[in-house]
Amino acid sequence: MQFHPIVVGGLYPGIDRGLKADLLATQALSGIGRPVCTTHVVAGSGVVTDVLNVPSDTVSAQLEHIFDTQSPTGAKVGIIGASATANRVFEHLSRLEGPVVYDLTVSGPSGEDVLGQRGLEAVTDHLHVPDLVTLRRTDASLVAGMEIPSLDDAQVAAQRVAQQGAERVLIRCGKLPTHFYDQEASPPDYALDLFYDGEEFALFEAPHLSGLGTHHGASSGLLLPLLKNLQDGDEYEPALQKAKARVSEALRVANRQKPEKQSPAFFKTLEKEPTVSEVQ
Repeated sequence: MQFHPIVVGGLYPGIDRGLKADLLATQALSGIGRPVCTTHVVAGSGVVTDVLNVPSDTVSAQLEHIFDTQSPTGAKVGIIGASATANRVFEHLSRLEGPVVYDLTVSGPSGEDVLGQRGLEAVTDHLHVPDLVTLRRTDASLVAGMEIPSLDDAQVAAQRVAQQGAERVLIRCGKLPTHFYDQEASPPDYALDLFYDGEEFALFEAPHLSGLGTHHGASSGLLLPLLKNLQDGDEYEPALQKAKARVSEALRVANRQKPEKQSPAFFKTLEKEPTVSEVQ
């Protein structure tokens, strides 16, 4: 089955992050991404100097062009940009028959504000449209309106996001102690992703890797394989397990490289289908 997702997000010129990372990840999966640019982030060498939102009419025109001329098979949404853009993006994507994954991004990896309070209010009105809403722990804290110092708190936060309309929630927790009273102890040396389907929780673990730069597109490396797995008919938990195995191996290989070679190594390794042992 062809993999031709719409990828909505911000453009970081010269950095393999955001929209560029989504397109590289899609290409690694033998797919063709249909890009929609919502924001231009002026960045370089880990420093962000400005965030320029694309007018909502222009974002809408990009989506209309894709629906009129292409046959998108799904969508991965990242940075939305201006609050008015949220209405346009999700109005278009509600027409899409394939899976929609929304990586709800309030702030970028370098701390840049890419949504704002008005934007956050706008996107929470549309959380019922995506099949899955994913968040970094820092953004989940903002959306849920609470601190997340432990996995117990992450479960509460996931439920709060679901109460705002999300059908399914994935919080990328990173290294996190299980309980609040475990905070003073060293957190476990593995990265956690917490999945909530509206009724039950599932936890996905992988070794935590330190020393990686900020240009490797890890979220794209997880969410585009996940989107493809869903498009191929996998249920959510096995789709997440396979995507987690794929991105973990790509991160492991990239971590062995010099900083300037991490990104090419990451996307090259992302092409590799995870083995049964890696998935388990």
